[in-house]
Amino acid sequence: MIVAQTAAGTAVVLGLMRCGRIWLCPVCAATIRHKRAEEITAAVVEWIKRGGIAYLVTFTARHGHADRLADLMDALQGTRKTPDAPTRRPGAYQRLITGGTWAGRRAKDGHRHADREGIRDRIGYVGMIRATEVTVGQAHGWHPHIHAIVLVGGRTEGERAEKRITGTFTPGDAALAEWEDHWRAVWTRTLRAVNPAYTPDRRHGVDFKRLHTERDATDLAEYIAKTQDGKSPALELARADLKSATGGNLAPFELLGRIGDLTGGVPEDDAQGQGSLEWCLTRWHEYERATKGRRAIEWTRYLRQMLGIDGGDTEADDLDLLLGADADGGELRAGVAVTEEGWSAVVRRALDLAATEAAEGTDGNTDPGAMADRVRDVLALADVADAVVVLTAGEVADAHADMLAALAQRREEAAARRRRAAEEHDQDDDPAEARDRARRALARRATDASKH
Repeated sequence: MIVAQTAAGTAVVLGLMRCGRIWLCPVCAATIRHKRAEEITAAVVEWIKRGGIAYLVTFTARHGHADRLADLMDALQGTRKTPDAPTRRPGAYQRLITGGTWAGRRAKDGHRHADREGIRDRIGYVGMIRATEVTVGQAHGWHPHIHAIVLVGGRTEGERAEKRITGTFTPGDAALAEWEDHWRAVWTRTLRAVNPAYTPDRRHGVDFKRLHTERDATDLAEYIAKTQDGKSPALELARADLKSATGGNLAPFELLGRIGDLTGGVPEDDAQGQGSLEWCLTRWHEYERATKGRRAIEWTRYLRQMLGIDGGDTEADDLDLLLGADADGGELRAGVAVTEEGWSAVVRRALDLAATEAAEGTDGNTDPGAMADRVRDVLALADVADAVVVLTAGEVADAHADMLAALAQRREEAAARRRRAAEEHDQDDDPAEARDRARRALARRATDASKH
C-alpha cells in the first residue's frame, strides 16, 4: 500500500481495491459522481456552444408509505433482466421515446417523408442524459424520480454508430409545446397502466426547465436543487451523494449516516435524520435490493460520440473513472509505503481518512520525511507506526509510472469493450428481430388486457 502526495498537493492511496458501487458506497460514489458531473457539464456546454437547446426535465410518480421501492423503480425505469425474466419490460421512461407519434412513421418505400415526421424530428431531438434519484421518509415512503437533460434543436445524419450532428436550429413554440404535452400524456398514461395509484397530476408528473446559458452548465461552485437559481444542472443530475432530502425525507447516504450514528450509540433524538434503527436498516436493505443491476446515470446510445465525450455508463466504466481520478492529480512527489497488516489496522480504527489527510498536510511542508512523520503519527494511534517506510524519489516515480500504465491499459480495454457492445447492439437491431420483438410485445399486451 502506498500513501502518496501529488504535485497538486492532494493525496492518493495506491493499492486499494475499489468497489465502484455508485448507489451504495459513499466513498466511491463521491468520485464517480464528480467525474460524471464533469462529463455532463462538458456535453451541455458543447451543445449550447453549437447553438443547440437543452432542457432539464424531471419525472416523478405518485407514491405512498406502503409502496415498495422495487415496484416504483420498475414503473419508472423498467424491469431488470434476471434468469427468470430474461426480457426487460419497458418503464414509463422508455415509453417516452417509442411509438409513431414520437418517432414518425415510415412509408412503404421504407423512408419517412415530411408528412410522416414525428415529434422527435420537429424538435430536433438528439438525445438525453438520465439520472435516477431516490429518497425515503416515514410519512410518504419511497420517492424515486428521474432527472434528464434533454438536447433538442439538432439536425443529424446517419444511423447508430455512424450518426453525426450536421447543424442546429430553433424549434418552433408549437413543436416544443407539442413535445411537452406528449411526454406528459405518455408518462401519466404508462404509470396509470402499471398501477393507478402511481398516476401523478399534470403539474408534478413532468417538469420542464430550459437551460438558457453556458453558465447553467458550468457553475459548479455548490450544489443546489433548483436550476432556476443559476446553478449547475450537471450537479442536479449527477451529484445525488451531495443531496439532503426535503420534506422530512432522507437521501440514501443520510439514511446510512443515521444507521452509523445509531449503531455507534448515539441516542435517536440526537442522531441526524428520522426513524428507529430497525426502520432505517429495513429501508437500507430494500434500497440495496431495488437498485441492484440498475444504472444510476445513463446517456442515450451514441450521444457521447456525437458530442465528442469519451467514456461509458457501465460499472466497469465507473471503475475506470476511479482509477483515472487517482492519476488526475499529476506527478507524485512524495510517498510512503504501508504494510498490508498496518493498513488493515488503520482501517479497523477508522483512521484511513486521517492518514490520507496527513499525507496532504496543512503546513505546506512537502518534504518526504515530514510527510512520513505525519502519517506515522496517525498510524501510531493504531499501534502500527513501524509499518511506514519512506520511499525514495525513484520509488515514487516508479509508482507513478505504474499508475499511468494501468490507467492506459484500462482505457484501451474500455474502448474495446464499448466497441463490442455497440456492435452487439447493432446486431440486435436487425429489422426481422425487431419485428419479432414487436409481435411478442403485442401478444403480451393482449394477454394482459384479457386478464383485466
